[in-house]
Amino acid sequence: MITHDELLQIIDRAAREGVTELNLSDRGLTTLPPEMAQLSQLTGLDLSYNQLTSLPESIAHLSNLTVLSLSSNRLTSLPNAIGQLTHLTTLDLSGNRLTSLPDAIGRLTHLTTLNLGDVFGSNKLTSLPDAIGQLTHLTILSLSSNQLTSLPHSIAQLTHLTKLRLNRNQLTSLPDAIAQLTHLTVLDLRENHLTRLPDAIASSRIDRAYVGAIN
Repeated sequence: MITHDELLQIIDRAAREGVTELNLSDRGLTTLPPEMAQLSQLTGLDLSYNQLTSLPESIAHLSNLTVLSLSSNRLTSLPNAIGQLTHLTTLDLSGNRLTSLPDAIGRLTHLTTLNLGDVFGSNKLTSLPDAIGQLTHLTILSLSSNQLTSLPHSIAQLTHLTKLRLNRNQLTSLPDAIAQLTHLTVLDLRENHLTRLPDAIASSRIDRAYVGAIN
């Protein structure tokens, strides 16, 4: 745990010293103070294992972030301001309580890794916005242990994906367009409700150890 005054001291010192990476994980944080906006020089911020239920719009001021970890918090939604963090390459939102994603997520066009999964099934995403297809630099996308029943056709635009984890969802089918993800080497579909795979997937180079049994 950390007191509010102690947090403000850390922020003030980081701002004065031009710190570029800040670890505030496991500090019992429930909110982020507006003073965080002073840390525009940050490129890496770890806020994992706290108790954050929301992010302030002022998160947009951290516009130089390339790595942001928010895993294992209590976030139920993301502000549109998340879309202002256009330098992000890695965004970890695993282990939260998300039920949806804003269209603004599509502005994070430099993302290479997006983690929305969790072994405990904390996130509750039932669908993905079409804007997910704008993240054309993604190589790793984890959506395990959500409640997805389908995928948007725009997923086919993520042509650089090498790993796509969809295990432990409620998928009953996959769009044929997923066959356009020709760089996939891992496609984890275990523990869904699939009855068939697109033919192109069945004959691809994907590691079938992760495909799992088809009902």
